[in-house]
Amino acid sequence: MKGMILSMNIKYKLGMRAVKTSIAVFLCLLIGYIFKRDSMFYAAIAAVICMQPTYDKSKHVGIHRFIGTLIGGTVGFFSLQLVHFVNKEADWLFVIVNSVAILLIVYLCNVFNVKEATTIACIVLLNLITHFDRDNHDAFNYVFLRTLDTSIGIILAVIINRINIPKKSENVEKTDNVQDA
Repeated sequence: MKGMILSMNIKYKLGMRAVKTSIAVFLCLLIGYIFKRDSMFYAAIAAVICMQPTYDKSKHVGIHRFIGTLIGGTVGFFSLQLVHFVNKEADWLFVIVNSVAILLIVYLCNVFNVKEATTIACIVLLNLITHFDRDNHDAFNYVFLRTLDTSIGIILAVIINRINIPKKSENVEKTDNVQDA
């Protein structure tokens, strides 16, 4: 950090992207609360990642986030199925299988020409394999629910970013124009 100067911007004002991100996260958490879901972390993270400066960028990031989630989830599912047959004492095989799974994800993302989905696909795989209870044998349900949670966050972020919330100054101008007429 040599040469880096930290400074404060006390005049900073929150923009619409920050407000929309907060709304998207709120809705993700609310849905989790209503449906008694304990894993809305994934929805909230997807909402934060997918909230971009414009609707088109949000849609683009959301599509790649979804594709990455599907690829990572699919490879993760098969990886979990494979390591299910591995005795817990053979953790070294778990490490090898999942390292190869990362290579498979990179390969698939390049073959399907979705290079922008590579990072998130790898993160999804790593999340699945590091958080899945290997004593639990329902890998499909686990992967499905993580994919569903992520999809909720993506959809909410894209929809909320599509909503045009007028800025305060735009309201004043419109009011002034109406009064002039």
